[in-house]
Order: sequence, then structure tokens, then C-alpha cells
Amino acid sequence: MSDLIVLKFGSSVLQNEQCLPAAVHEIYRHVRAGRRVVAVVSALGNTTDALVARAHAWCDAPPAAAYAALLATGEAETAALLSLALDRAGVPSEILDANRAGLRTEGPICDSRPTALDRGRMLRLLDRVPVVVLPGFLGRDNDERTTLLGRGGSDLTALFVAWQLQAHCRLVKDVDGIYDCDPATNPQAARFSRLNWEDAAQLGGAVVQPKGVSWAQERGLVFEVGCLGSAAGTLVGPGPNVVAESEPARSPTRVVLLGLGTVGLGVYRALCAQPDAFEVVAIAVRDVASHTDHAPADLLCSDALDAVRRPTDLVVECIGGTSVAVQAVQLALDTGRSVVTANKAIIARDGRGLDERARRSGAALRYSAAVGGSVPAIESVRRLAQSGVIDEIEAVLNGTCNFVLDRLHDGVSFDDAVVAAQKAGFAEADPTLDLDGTDAAHKLAILAREAFGAELVADWIDRSGLDKLDLAEIEAADGGRVRLVARCRRTPSGLQASVRTELRRANGPLGSVRGEHNAVTLRPATGRTLFISGKGAGRWPTTEAIVADCIDLRALAARPATAVAV
Repeated sequence: MSDLIVLKFGSSVLQNEQCLPAAVHEIYRHVRAGRRVVAVVSALGNTTDALVARAHAWCDAPPAAAYAALLATGEAETAALLSLALDRAGVPSEILDANRAGLRTEGPICDSRPTALDRGRMLRLLDRVPVVVLPGFLGRDNDERTTLLGRGGSDLTALFVAWQLQAHCRLVKDVDGIYDCDPATNPQAARFSRLNWEDAAQLGGAVVQPKGVSWAQERGLVFEVGCLGSAAGTLVGPGPNVVAESEPARSPTRVVLLGLGTVGLGVYRALCAQPDAFEVVAIAVRDVASHTDHAPADLLCSDALDAVRRPTDLVVECIGGTSVAVQAVQLALDTGRSVVTANKAIIARDGRGLDERARRSGAALRYSAAVGGSVPAIESVRRLAQSGVIDEIEAVLNGTCNFVLDRLHDGVSFDDAVVAAQKAGFAEADPTLDLDGTDAAHKLAILAREAFGAELVADWIDRSGLDKLDLAEIEAADGGRVRLVARCRRTPSGLQASVRTELRRANGPLGSVRGEHNAVTLRPATGRTLFISGKGAGRWPTTEAIVADCIDLRALAARPATAVAV
């Protein structure tokens, strides 16, 4: 598959604003797999019908140009809302309207055909951000008027963009592919894993408009139809037709959640929003009475180890610390329960040992959120390490420190900057481990294991955090930016690792990282340097990474694993 993918989200998927996080999950799973994404969107739910009614309330035969301009507001609103949802989750994106995208059309204003795209601009944007959001259904004609692509126009937009960019195209629908008959009325309906264009146009009319299928066939474009969160789907192309093997119905993955704090509550709400996929069966908290407003009382308990012993498939650890967290994670893995955690301290200290426990019991351990929030740092390091030798990692890994440093550059006092970070939810009540560089050292140790296969002891990494910062460095920055830089590199004498404050160019890769954002630069022995960035602190970026791990584990399992009784 190309590293470029076009995902189209229609109104059947985006029925209202509450559906936007599900689209974010779908986009993010491709981003963390190393793909650049163009997200093409339709108007939410019945928005287009409502806009049509508004137009006809003014006149029986609305002028085409005014009619098109009014209907275009539906897709534009969805694109803006999706970009906001991506930003909350810590996934950088940029919106392109039809004009900026150079999406030109010809033909009638309300039933146009796409003819051109500014391919260079879109590719340049995708070099800067992993996601571009584009309203579907819309274009611009040679008179600079807004045009509509007619019925099925958003599908056509996605197919056209994919063809122009030579990208894979996945039309995300509310069904997992094209069937030989309506699966809603016939339980014996069979899904095609491959289907030729001619039959797709005939059978898929309720899912994919024949106009889009015919357009793809004329250009030999192969595309995919599938649903949110699933790798399954129907590949539409030259054929031959292949019926997918029937799959047994799956029960939701049972989840025990440890912790219901800032991140834990975000994870709980995200999992509850996917009831067909996940069922939270227990939540361990320190004080049950203080959490009854957030979750049903019958799910709450005060003993993390007791919660882990309950019948479950997956344990999500969000309590932090090392003592109870380590015991709970070890117990879960030893008894065959898979684990997702954001706890960088236990992964840095005993990640290899926990991986071994998981291997012995047949469980799985995932910890993407332990480094960088929703920045896919671990996944990127793994991919690059598999393709060749990494010479150096250089990164800004602590959002709290980055936020505080920005405030210092703005002239705020150190104490006030820390308080502001705490109020914003980026710093703990006791921020010592952030400010002294311990947190960044833990994260660097995890990345070093993935990149170099080396076990770095975080406490032995040379570090000098903000607690040792001379404020004169800020005053002397002269337009530059002081950053807490974590570095690990190969040298003739072995690996050298450090965490220390450094002055960087304000417009450089690490110097330009602002606020709670994290960034990672990976330098391979040969080839192009890789730079990734995004929000590395806060509820929603961490939640996004944890939920992505949960979705991955569910997708990997043919059915929920049966845990060992204790």
C-alpha cells in the first residue's frame, strides 16, 4: 500500500458531531501506521436535506450558483469540526477548501465533473502535517463559482483525489463492504472481499453511487469500501469476484480500567462510545465515593488487583506510579490478559521483562501512549529500525517542560509558569519528575530500546532539567528557544544519552515546537531524516493513543481471548 491514503467519511458515518471522535480514531490508526491521510467529508447527517429545504423555502427554482454556495456550507462545516476534533486528539491537520486544493470542475454548476487538482500543493502540505481535511462534493469552475459534483459527489471527490495523488482510496461506510443482497434484511447475505466494477455498480448502489464506480472503472482505479475500525472490506476493481469467508459474530472486548483520573476518564468515555466493540466491566479507583458521578457504582472498586482478577480480556492501566501499577500489569499478563498502559516509568524500568511475561502467557502488551501522547513515536522508531540502522534520536518529549519554557520566554516567572501548566492539565500536582528531566529520561529509554535494542537505565542518563535552568539562558536566547532536548546516539564508544536544556533556532524542528507539543527527529544511517510532532500531553492525546492500542488489540484477536481464572 502507498503511504498515502484517501479516507472518505459520508453522512451515514458522520450522522452528528458525536460521531467525529470515531472518524478521528479511524484517521489516527492510519497515521500511526505511517500513512499520510486525506480525509474527504460529507455534510453531517441530514444537513444537506435541510439546506435544500431552506433554499426552496425562498424560491421554487433556486439559482444554481446560490444553491451550490448554500449547500457547500454543510461540507465546509464538517471539515472544520473534524479538524477541531483532530486537534483535540493531538493529531496535526490542515483544511483545504476546493479553491486552495485547486479542485477544478466543468459542466453544470450542480452536477459538475472534476478535472484538475493542485497535486503539488497537497503533497507539500502532507509533508508538513499527516492529515489534510477536504470537503467532498464541491469544486470550482473556471468562473471561480462553487460547484457541486451531484449525487454521490463526495465519493467522486475521494476517488478523483486518490487518482490524482496515486493513493489508495477507502470509502468509509456504515457497512463493512458490498454484499450480494441487503444484509439488513437478509442474514444470509454474503460480503465480497473482491468485486469487479460492473457488479459493484449494480449491487452497491445503496452504498456507493454507480457514477463513482463507473468513473473509477474508466480510469482503472481500484478502491476499497469498508467500515470504521475494521481492516475488512470490499476491494472494487477488475475482479475476479471473491466472497469473503463468513466470520462468527464477536462479543465486545471486556475491559478492566485501572484509574479514572484525567486520562482514565477520557478512556472510559471513548470506550463507552463504542459499545459494539468494548464493554467496561470494572474500574479500579482509590476512592469509590468520589467517582460515582463519572461511572456506575457497580463498576467501581478500590482494589486494582481484585479488578484484574475479574473475567476480562483487556486491562487498561491509567493509575500511574510504579508499585500498584507494576503488580497489576504483571498479574494481568501472567494470567493471559492483554494490557494497554501509558505508564512510561514501568515500561522504561522493566519493559523487556513485561514483554517476556506477555510472550509466555500469550497475552499482548501495548504502550504507545507512554511516549509522546498521540505522536506515534514508538511506532515510527520501530518502522525505521526495521528498515535500517538508526544513528540518532533527538526529541522534545515532555509537554510540561515545553509549556513552561514557552511561558518563561513570554516573561512569566518560573513559579507562575508551572502553575499555568498545572491549571491547563499538563503538569501534575507534584511536577518534580517532569521538571527535573526524569519523565523525558524514561521516554528516551523506551525509544532507545526500540531503536537500538539497548537497555538504558533512565536514572543513569545524564540529565539537567528545568530545576537547574539558569534563567539567564532565556534572557540571552536572542530570538531562539530553549528546549529540554532528549538525545541518544551511536558513537564509536557506544551509545550516548542525555536530557538537558539547549538553545535552538526558533524556526528549527525542535525550536518551533510550542506549548504541550512533542517532537521527535530520527536520523537513520542512510536515507531521509524523519520528523514527527503533535500534542504530547493532556487528556485527549493520551486517550487517543490508548484507545488506538485497544482497537489494534481487538482487531488482532480473532475473538476475545479466554483469560486464565485466578
